[in-house]
Amino acid sequence: MSNHRPIHDKIKGMPLFEAFTDAELDKFLTVADPTNFRSGEFIVRQGEDGDCMFYLAEGNCRVVARHEGHEVELAVLGPGAIFGELALFQHRPRFADVVAVTDCVLLRVSEPMVHAFAGIYPAAAYKLLTGIIREIGQRLCKTSIRVMDSLLPVVPPPTG
Repeated sequence: MSNHRPIHDKIKGMPLFEAFTDAELDKFLTVADPTNFRSGEFIVRQGEDGDCMFYLAEGNCRVVARHEGHEVELAVLGPGAIFGELALFQHRPRFADVVAVTDCVLLRVSEPMVHAFAGIYPAAAYKLLTGIIREIGQRLCKTSIRVMDSLLPVVPPPTG
């Protein structure tokens, strides 16, 4: 039995891990880096160098971007959410702050961890990467819709 059972049980049915077998999820949790954050703590800060993503196993986080003296709340994330995935692949500065709204448990996923996982458990690593790609695709679709909605003129309904 896994010594990661509490986290295992929390994330087993969540979208990123729904294709994992119990054994694959246990193997993932042996290489993932679970980290606890207290309410109000910054998990990442806008502008800092990024080299990993996070999977939110428990709790809620707020994503806030700053631009020209203004703050914009981009999202409130709950269990099952991922963030920082672009930094995992591109090693770019963070686009926003992510702050714990409640006490949180996050799994830190770095590129070396993914490489090690792929070398030992290639099928599970494939499932992990396709899950991340699926999440990126869903976000891109939502963003495209928001951009289109903001660009299209508001047309009043026809009158009778």
